[in-house]
Amino acid sequence: MSISKIISLSLKGLSKYKMRTFLMMLGIIIGIATLTVIVSMAKGAQDKVMKGIQNFGPNAIMIQAGGGKMTGPPDEKDTTLTLDDARAIKETISGLRVAAPYIQRPGQNVIYGDKNTTTNIMGVTPDWEDAWQWHVKDGDFISEEDVSGMTKNCILGQTVAKDLFGGQNPIGETIRIGNVSLKVIGVLQGRGTSPIGTDMDSRVLIPLSTVMRRVFNITYITTIRLYVEEASRLETITREVTSLLRERHHIAPPQEDDFRIRNSLAVAKTVKGVSKTLTTFLGLLSLISLGVGGIVIANIMFVSVNERRMEIGIRRAFGARGKDIMNQFLGEALIVTLIGGVAGTILGVGISKGIAMLMKMPAMISWEPFVLAIVFSTIVGVMAGLQPAKRAASMDPVDAIRG
Repeated sequence: MSISKIISLSLKGLSKYKMRTFLMMLGIIIGIATLTVIVSMAKGAQDKVMKGIQNFGPNAIMIQAGGGKMTGPPDEKDTTLTLDDARAIKETISGLRVAAPYIQRPGQNVIYGDKNTTTNIMGVTPDWEDAWQWHVKDGDFISEEDVSGMTKNCILGQTVAKDLFGGQNPIGETIRIGNVSLKVIGVLQGRGTSPIGTDMDSRVLIPLSTVMRRVFNITYITTIRLYVEEASRLETITREVTSLLRERHHIAPPQEDDFRIRNSLAVAKTVKGVSKTLTTFLGLLSLISLGVGGIVIANIMFVSVNERRMEIGIRRAFGARGKDIMNQFLGEALIVTLIGGVAGTILGVGISKGIAMLMKMPAMISWEPFVLAIVFSTIVGVMAGLQPAKRAASMDPVDAIRG
């Protein structure tokens, strides 16, 4: 029996039991739609994460005050890094393009006229620009003269500039942080989000000496940013810096480090690991849904075979072979799952786009869901339809006609 004849008979058989056919498709539609959403959202999230990693910097090492494994900037209690540490790293470790010490304090109130916003205040040196490869879009960056003279100049991130000034040019205007007034001399280029999803454009850069003496009156720093000449030396330099700081801070095993150090490779590995684990877990859930759908199809087809005994007997009486009967029922299962797979993919794409629009989450539509739909639908169709098809083919024609 030709493939076209098998398809024709299968479609004719399915059309007689429309509700039953729909119920068989439903599990596949839900499973494939779930799988499509997971793939689309995972690829979108991965793309966003990779952009965030690029924002972190491909050749970067970050050293932060305070021990433990927590992420985010150090708080006011973390006072274990000093300018002397930064100088020692710069003078001792080879292969560094730049070592930039800075202070970061999140959640600070910045005021301009009757407007205010909460942002990150950062005390930086001119090396910060090179360490982050992050330049000003308009105006000037902080200079050595700003640091040595403790000037009251500042640079705004784009989010802060928008919050305080809207479409107005902020350069030359004066903002206030606590009791300190600062003149805006530049606006940073846009950077987007970090690997952990924070807004990197929400910040105000101020000369490091000004922040240490005038703004916060402290003698320590919170972070040292290293930019490595060769990416292949990231791990080696990370180990060398760790060893140097342990020696300077008189830390010996089993004492815990009083600083945190991470490089761009570690950040990428961690984020990818979390993303892969989550995607795998959700993918297993969708495969379970497909498995349940396959069981439903198999059970309904067993019922269908019993109810269509006379039809099977008549076909056998008119010359149909057992193989023809088997192909017909197997074809019905495959058609159900393939149509369900296509419908599920279309539904999944629509859901993914809806989630992306409503929840502002990234979604990337690609060819993978369509291929997965065909592959998994075919597998489920064959597995679910094989045993019912064999039972139908093995029926004795006389007994089948008698019912």
